[in-house]
Amino acid sequence: MPEAALTDAVPGRPAARATAPGGPAPGGPASGGSASGGSALAGVAAGLDGFVGDVPGRDLVPVLPALRDVVPGGGLRPGSVLGLDGRGAASLGAALVAGVSRHGGEEGTGGWCAVVGMPDFGVAAATGMGASPERLLLVDEPGERWPDVVAALVEAVELVLVRPPERPPATAVRRLSALARKHGCVLTLSGPHAREWPGTRLRMRVEEAEWEGLGDGHGRLTRRRARVVAEGRDAPGRGRDAWLWFPGPDGGVSPAPDPAAESGTRRPRLEVVGRPALPNGTEEIA
Repeated sequence: MPEAALTDAVPGRPAARATAPGGPAPGGPASGGSASGGSALAGVAAGLDGFVGDVPGRDLVPVLPALRDVVPGGGLRPGSVLGLDGRGAASLGAALVAGVSRHGGEEGTGGWCAVVGMPDFGVAAATGMGASPERLLLVDEPGERWPDVVAALVEAVELVLVRPPERPPATAVRRLSALARKHGCVLTLSGPHAREWPGTRLRMRVEEAEWEGLGDGHGRLTRRRARVVAEGRDAPGRGRDAWLWFPGPDGGVSPAPDPAAESGTRRPRLEVVGRPALPNGTEEIA
């Protein structure tokens, strides 16, 4: 990625947005050419299985405290690939950015994140969850050379949130997955092509959500209770889940009670409410 594309993205400037210049035509080196077919991606998936494991000498990439019960180990594995699915992907992306920029970096003083190909990314929402805008790099329109943009950022930040604009070419998957592992960056995928990225060992989604605050045709939305789920090879079995205020009244993320338990929908305890009359001469068995 040319340095001019990130001239405004320097420490001390809030949420700098950069635009990458146009790249080569589709089919060139950046787009992967004919290697982007389904068979090529299947081969990449098999190859990536050999690179699974923790990056030596690196701590977990932090998440918000409310998400620690959902993410296996209480943090994201450095160098891993994470997928965000469903309608809650945007909120999950903002929450992950908030966790890194607030609790990442040296001695937990704050880390750097980048968001690529998401001009609608909610900076205000992420800030409400605890993100530090001055440690957030935004590349709204990376163009055809989006793999080059992501490659440059993976070497410099702790988490890259990207929405691939196309089916990921096999060459880009191999290159970016290898760079993420080498530099300990969490490559986080969103959008319709996120599920087409081989080697994604953890996926997160919002399974259920309900807003509160509205009355009978009046009021204002104050908070949303959501069940966040993590599944995949790194969360075997039925996965992990937790109910959260996502967001709460203050815009942050915090644990929420299970609505089933709160509303008393658990099976009621059986009680004897009366004794039936026994026929004459019949004794009650203790």
